[in-house]
Amino acid sequence: MRRPDASMSLLTDVAEGALEPEYRQARPGASRGRLAVAVGLAVTLITIAVVQTVFGQGEAAEQRAELIQRVETARERETELTAEIAALEAEIRDLGAQALGSPQELARLEALELAIGAVPVSGPGIVVTVGDAPNSAGGQGLVLDSDLSRLVNGLWEAGAESIAINGRRLTTLTPIRAAGAAITVDFVSLSPPYRVEVIGDPNTLQARFNQTAGASWWQFLTANYGLTMTIEQSDDDLDLPADPGMTVRYATTG
Repeated sequence: MRRPDASMSLLTDVAEGALEPEYRQARPGASRGRLAVAVGLAVTLITIAVVQTVFGQGEAAEQRAELIQRVETARERETELTAEIAALEAEIRDLGAQALGSPQELARLEALELAIGAVPVSGPGIVVTVGDAPNSAGGQGLVLDSDLSRLVNGLWEAGAESIAINGRRLTTLTPIRAAGAAITVDFVSLSPPYRVEVIGDPNTLQARFNQTAGASWWQFLTANYGLTMTIEQSDDDLDLPADPGMTVRYATTG
């Protein structure tokens, strides 16, 4: 019976006779030596790669820890500066009140400061908490700056007297913007969930909000994209800070 490779006998003879018999007999361990060298080189390369990977991971972890520490330090410094600003603004208000002298002008100033968010405020109200969809993929299940703006506009329309998001007081000059993957309120980056504290009549605020376009939009988001939203009445009075970015831009004397 003819072998399947019989037609290739010439090629087989050439391959088998590529080395002279004398050479093969003189170097019986040549193949094994080359194999050992190849294995040694492979082991060396793998060892170098592993060492470099481990070293790189350690260096990356150190850099990450350093960055986290720097961010925490910056946040602590921001908190300190915010407290200093609040103290200085309170001192300025006291000096302004002393300069006014007139009780009527002083009452007018206090009413204006309360309306524009220049002073802290306390009172009853509701708390609205919104957040990204669980296991959100891409941007489909994330809270956007426009979503927060619609929510806030609906709350103002419903009769809110004062609003703060994650402790940041909102005024007519407070921007809500997207900055990369984060949302900034008054140019400060916030992280979800977003806690919206609203001072107003708790007996009517939620019902009136449910009739606004902002509420309809959020009902659409929760039903179709899985965003979360809860509304609850606050058991205690809410304490909202003053807007730290509030500054005097124009002043006149009567």
